[in-house]
Amino acid sequence: MTARPPLALVTGANRGLGREVCRQLRDRGYRVILTARDAERGRAAAHELGVEFLQLDVSDPASVDRLVAEVRRLHPEGLDVVVANAGVALNGFDGNVAATTVDTNYFGVLRVVEGLLPLLRPGAHLVLVSSGVGQRDLLSAELRARLDLETLTRSELSALMHQFVADVQAGRHREAGWPGTAYGTSKIGVTALAHLLARDLADDPRRLDVVAVCPGWVRTEMGGPNGERTVEIGASSILSGLDVPRDAPHRFYRDGAPANW
Repeated sequence: MTARPPLALVTGANRGLGREVCRQLRDRGYRVILTARDAERGRAAAHELGVEFLQLDVSDPASVDRLVAEVRRLHPEGLDVVVANAGVALNGFDGNVAATTVDTNYFGVLRVVEGLLPLLRPGAHLVLVSSGVGQRDLLSAELRARLDLETLTRSELSALMHQFVADVQAGRHREAGWPGTAYGTSKIGVTALAHLLARDLADDPRRLDVVAVCPGWVRTEMGGPNGERTVEIGASSILSGLDVPRDAPHRFYRDGAPANW
């Protein structure tokens, strides 16, 4: 009996980096599930690429639950790769921007990962798309101390992300030690999450691999026309996360090499 090709799921994939990641995975021989919030655009992109489509809004817990149920029903064999790519980069900086950005970029990743975790096959890869913009030195010394990857729990990390939003909404984020960037702060959370997941799953008998990746500044609708990189190079940097050493303690990479954060 011929073995089935491995199965990958990509979030936020109707355009830009997510779409290109789907194309490159397809060309590597994966079966691919392209997910997107906009069903019409998502179906069109999946049709053009010759891959499967499932609707997903990472900011809606019920949508994540529906996706998990559909993957379980359609693919009981499970997933080999999940690329958590969906994200936003909004103009301006205020309480609403902070809330939307953190909910999509950090909590959206957390919802998808925790929902799909039971469906991952042995040796599966979780690739969280982060950014080098999310540097820990943007935080005050006190906040950096709270971001102790040896002892921090996922619940405590989530509480920090909620605290950032609350501090921005209250107009006290500067005095509380936060930077004036919602995107950067949300990506600090994503990179930290990859480290915590890798630590927490170290004893999982499935030997799952978790890594955060930086695609660089890419010329996409979200990245803008002045980006330094093509979408092909950015997507390749994301997928280099499939090939990094599983046992390395560092869990943030760009172009397959450890990146600073």
